[in-house]
Amino acid sequence: MNQGIIPARYGFMKHRKMEKRKTCRTYGLLTLLFSIGCSACSLQCKEEFLLEPDLSPPRLLEIYPTDSPQVSILFDEPVKAQNETITLDSGDPALLTVKDEKTLTLVPQKSLIPGRQYKASISVEDLGGNSCRFVLLFWGWNPRVPDLLINEFNPEGSDSNPDCIELYARSEGNTAGMCLYYGTRRFYEYRYVFPDLELNEGDYVIIHCRREFLTQEISENMDMTASGGKLSSDEAWDLWFPEDSGLSGANGILTLYNAPDGVLLDGVVYSDRDPDPENDYLGWTSRTFDAAADLYESGAWEFSNESISPKEAIPSHYTTATRSLCRNSTSFDSNSNADWHTVPTSSKSFGGVNTDEEFVPSS
Repeated sequence: MNQGIIPARYGFMKHRKMEKRKTCRTYGLLTLLFSIGCSACSLQCKEEFLLEPDLSPPRLLEIYPTDSPQVSILFDEPVKAQNETITLDSGDPALLTVKDEKTLTLVPQKSLIPGRQYKASISVEDLGGNSCRFVLLFWGWNPRVPDLLINEFNPEGSDSNPDCIELYARSEGNTAGMCLYYGTRRFYEYRYVFPDLELNEGDYVIIHCRREFLTQEISENMDMTASGGKLSSDEAWDLWFPEDSGLSGANGILTLYNAPDGVLLDGVVYSDRDPDPENDYLGWTSRTFDAAADLYESGAWEFSNESISPKEAIPSHYTTATRSLCRNSTSFDSNSNADWHTVPTSSKSFGGVNTDEEFVPSS
């Protein structure tokens, strides 16, 4: 799993008991050392300690999600760019401006290709003159991202009905550079960056997660009928993962962004687990806990409180290769499990309107 920054409240929640004990012991030790240091140190010694120079270079913390051509870059201390004008690997010029004391903004001086990855060599320094040089990777901004929803998926795929994810377009647009994560952009196992695909309102896109590497498994961009392979549809756009990457059958998170390092557009979480407030992961698996917390922090899924109970995910107890998880037929989105249900056997509907019929387990 790709590691990122654990949201602060969940880093605390996850280790709340252990950290409390550590904090008490550490606080007592620091108080003792501080008292000894003060009694043994003259005023001159204290002044020299306080005036000791900063020898650490600035550290890049995060690239801000953006919904514009600009790229915001956050550091751990105030910085300034050593060069205000830089040249991207494509030869295109860009400016570095100060957004606030710890944030620089990269501003391309011409329109970049949507969905293309660019590199920028950037040098910054802090107030003490310590410098840092790094290569920033970012993606060309797409101003025409469609309003896409994760609409159906079958996490319990089989050889004849392999794992798929269906998206529904609520508006027209182009998918170039959009990104689907299994997880979230901070905590994920794999991701899929979309090709240049023009969509109309009402279109369906089927993303095939498992493939057999057949010649007919073609990612379509001009003709809906060009692709073959299992669960392909002539009524939808078929896209194929470059690798054979399945979904977890019982617990998982899917998220959709306007770019790999961009703004979250939609997210869903499914689980068959029970909540456990005394567990470090609150009942989640260790693989899904951080991503579920990230999804809650981003506002993309409605949990009733910070306990982020797995019971408030989409229930996955009854899914099979022919019983998918579907939104209601109107593709309504309330960011909660109220929008979702398990369809009856053989009622999956990839590439078409979802059925509102629900699977009812036998008593």
